[in-house]
Amino acid sequence: MKHIKWFLLFSLLVLFAFQGCDTKDRSERPAGFDSAKELRTYFRWNPNRLPLVSAHRGGPVPGYAENAIRTFQRSIDAGASIIECDVRQSKDGYLVLMHDRTLDRTTTGIGDISDYTLEELKRLELVDEQKNPVGDEIPTLQEAFAWARDKGILHLDIKEPVEPSLVMAEIREAQALPFTVVIVYNFERMMQYFHLEPELMISASAGSVESVELLKSHEIPMENLQVFVGVSEPDPRVYTMLHDENRYCILGTMHNLDHKALKEGSRVYMELFQNGADIISTDQVDLAVEAVRAMR
Repeated sequence: MKHIKWFLLFSLLVLFAFQGCDTKDRSERPAGFDSAKELRTYFRWNPNRLPLVSAHRGGPVPGYAENAIRTFQRSIDAGASIIECDVRQSKDGYLVLMHDRTLDRTTTGIGDISDYTLEELKRLELVDEQKNPVGDEIPTLQEAFAWARDKGILHLDIKEPVEPSLVMAEIREAQALPFTVVIVYNFERMMQYFHLEPELMISASAGSVESVELLKSHEIPMENLQVFVGVSEPDPRVYTMLHDENRYCILGTMHNLDHKALKEGSRVYMELFQNGADIISTDQVDLAVEAVRAMR
């Protein structure tokens, strides 16, 4: 009987230990939220939480195309928490994932994406940065939503002239508010999205003290916002002001900062995090994740 009691006690301790690990993992990996409110609550700034890595254009590497579902999975498996992807509209009105206005750079097709129907787009093949076909087709936004549920957060970079009302209709159809953030480039678009859906989380740009003050002057609640501070480090006061509002700051490291990290290693990202960046949007997902794991 005594041995049985000790066995039961040991089993309970192991169970509690695993539950504790699971709770920690959920707090560090933003996935599996049931509502937009849960998403907003998660992205209330917490100085004790590890920073996050966003895979710019999904995180393409050799053999993996940008804005492709298989690439998204590869980035999440590598340790990214956020997938940044681009949205354009086909000739027949479907929203698909594509950065450029034309198909030439990233697919086996040529010409403007707006000249192709979805059926025609689906016949094309995506290529990687070396122009090698990789066997993936152009995803629709709905296919991206279906993949992302319970895996990570989508940051949608909506390319003009796609209308906010069309984007919101697709988000609602997929019930994707709990894992979707829409990127805007001006305050007019920000307010259009907010008035269409007050529950939506938005990534707005504010890289200076003046632009943060202007952002705060709008009627949108700050809890609805993540703030993109630019592709170079801002005035340190920008981080302080946004953290005082409990906002997450996103720093884009594509181009110069990523190139510096390739030369000097992951410590470049560690310094950026230590200086105030909470999310890094990067083309070098593996290296940025290495920095986060070192900070753990």
